[in-house]
Amino acid sequence: VVSPYSAMKLRSFSFPSLILLACLGLPHAAIAGQYSALVVEPDSGRILYEKDADDLRHPASVTKMMTLYIVFEALERGEITLNTPLEVSRNAVLRPPSRLGVMAGDTLRVEDAILALVTRSANDAATVIAENLGGTESAFGEMMTAKAHALGMKDSVFKNASGLPDPGQWTTARDMYKLGRALINDF
Repeated sequence: VVSPYSAMKLRSFSFPSLILLACLGLPHAAIAGQYSALVVEPDSGRILYEKDADDLRHPASVTKMMTLYIVFEALERGEITLNTPLEVSRNAVLRPPSRLGVMAGDTLRVEDAILALVTRSANDAATVIAENLGGTESAFGEMMTAKAHALGMKDSVFKNASGLPDPGQWTTARDMYKLGRALINDF
């Protein structure tokens, strides 16, 4: 299946062909352990390494994987194109770094927003996507959570599109592995 955004050459963003790794770090004292990890051989599904893979962690910027999944679905459904302009709000501009530095009232093309997520982990671009596709960032978080559960990510809850700290935003290394597989398989 050739997607409308395949011309973007996201191949450089693809995961290694032999091993997919989902690893979540968390310097939060309330959560046991420093990190969780899951290394899986993609073709067989055989687990090569696992450490606390089902423990809840705050996902940080790997949240942007789910943001991208939602964008790719919208592209595939034809709701947006790579050239669709996304309006930049004051709220998006105020997101802490890493960011692009766009100004309120500017527009950002979908393609540029995608590239900003995968190359700069731009929090302002994530918020621009969320507000334009979900109406509000919290509504987009609900969309992300619903998609996560539909993908079998039973322990994941998303509150924002960037992964900026939110005490109610959780995932596991196993759930992020499921998301990584879904990104590879679906897009």
